[in-house]
Amino acid sequence: TGIVGDRYPGKFVALLIIESIAALVVAISNAVVIVVYLYGWKRLMKNNFYVVVSNLIVFTSLKCIIELGFIVPYYVLRNEEEKPVSLSIAEYELIIFNLSVLADYGVLFFSALIAVNRYLTVAISTSNKPQRMPTVVSCVFTWLCSGAIPLLYFVCECKYDYSFYLKLYYNRCEKSTPFLEIVLKCLIYLTYACTVAVLALYLLIFIFLRRKQRANLNRENLGTSRHAFLQMRLLRQSVVVFTLYTGSMLCVFLLTHVSIGAGKLFEVAYAENLLNLSIAAVYPICFLVMSGEMKSVLISRFITSRSSAVASVSPHPNRSSNNGAN
Repeated sequence: TGIVGDRYPGKFVALLIIESIAALVVAISNAVVIVVYLYGWKRLMKNNFYVVVSNLIVFTSLKCIIELGFIVPYYVLRNEEEKPVSLSIAEYELIIFNLSVLADYGVLFFSALIAVNRYLTVAISTSNKPQRMPTVVSCVFTWLCSGAIPLLYFVCECKYDYSFYLKLYYNRCEKSTPFLEIVLKCLIYLTYACTVAVLALYLLIFIFLRRKQRANLNRENLGTSRHAFLQMRLLRQSVVVFTLYTGSMLCVFLLTHVSIGAGKLFEVAYAENLLNLSIAAVYPICFLVMSGEMKSVLISRFITSRSSAVASVSPHPNRSSNNGAN
């Protein structure tokens, strides 16, 4: 979730406004994707790929809600010398921490599930109509994995704790054992291990699909070649989005290890939270721009219907001329 430190909102209001605007953009992009899903549900849900994406959007939306509804007001309410004003600071910090962990791992795991879905569809599936049940089971399993990690943090009573000396929030667990400490440290590196595994899986899919395309072209099998082209388009879409997501994660990782002075901490905190917002924005914006199915639903439902509404209230020249002739 990045650095959560004292960012002096009273002195740097402009930066807080910029972050709030960025959070609003993320909220709008996620809301548009949700609306597209609501109107194009039957059409999009025919493809298992969009079933997984719909679950992913739940977590990007949660990540946006945390930033827009919790963290930004949190810094507005706090002053520069004391902890934030709140009815119950401990419970408030616990909620933010666990929701942040849930959103982060949910985005990560469903990003990995998209890669697995692409691999199963391209490399293993031989049916033109993929089965729905394996996708549903994998989504349920991913939800359980995503929820198990914040549950572990909750059992260990982990939360954001504030250091008055550093003016910085850090993760601290009240209840833990040597074994649990090892597990919690492994969870930190799980993010990077999962990212590397997904990138390697995409590389394998790309190599396999390229070979399959060439084989189909040599056999002049146009139907299979067209299907392979569609799969390649979905693959490129997934790879581009995940690469941008990985770039945001890498920037957060690098910023966390930058040596900075106490006076510059707020700059890193702003940068990391903007990068966290970018993670929540990458998926919905890229899917809206790159997905032909989503764009088709958006255009047919809103742009076309709006044009029809305008046409229905406009005068009809032919009718007017006919009335004049009569």
